[in-house]
Amino acid sequence: MNLAYFRKSNFDFQKTLENLKEKINKNNFKILSQIDLNNKQGVVLNICNQDWISNLIASDKNFFGLMPCSIVILNRNDEIMVGVGNPNLIGKLTDNPALIDLSQKAENILKSIINESCGVGPLKVKRIKLYATMSCPYCKMEASWLDSKKVKYDHVYVDLNPIAGEEMIRKTGQMGVPVTEIVYDNNEEEYIIGFDKTRLEEILK
Repeated sequence: MNLAYFRKSNFDFQKTLENLKEKINKNNFKILSQIDLNNKQGVVLNICNQDWISNLIASDKNFFGLMPCSIVILNRNDEIMVGVGNPNLIGKLTDNPALIDLSQKAENILKSIINESCGVGPLKVKRIKLYATMSCPYCKMEASWLDSKKVKYDHVYVDLNPIAGEEMIRKTGQMGVPVTEIVYDNNEEEYIIGFDKTRLEEILK
């Protein structure tokens, strides 16, 4: 899965920064500090939502470091990109229902803040590829689930196609299957390891 969520802004740097600060404040965050990057590369806003941090520490203090508390605006060759760490990482590392719920809410709100600040809509799925083997039961379960949802996808058997297997390993570092490749309309890629029905539902909804 991606460690961060980035979108290209339809506005110039200053307007994007103004939008971002406005959306942050409207969503009950506090801007704790602003760090200007060297050579006018961009700005990092350190932010905090008191309820999120308090609930996370009350549930399990070990996940404190994974709560995304910074948003970056990058200015590279007049292309403005806005990004934030992926709070869904917390949900992937715990069975705690409170933390899973918190990570999902945080992901939705932070992505919405970035999308609105950039003047773009949510990412849309452009292409799906399922890396599988003929004998993998979880691959068959995922393929059956995708078929039941009438999702179009490329079904690649890495045990019959060594080149595809090498491609999967190169992209993900994974040798096990299933691996699902999601390509979004901005050509960003996300890789789902194993049959993660919850994450697939989030993406495809």
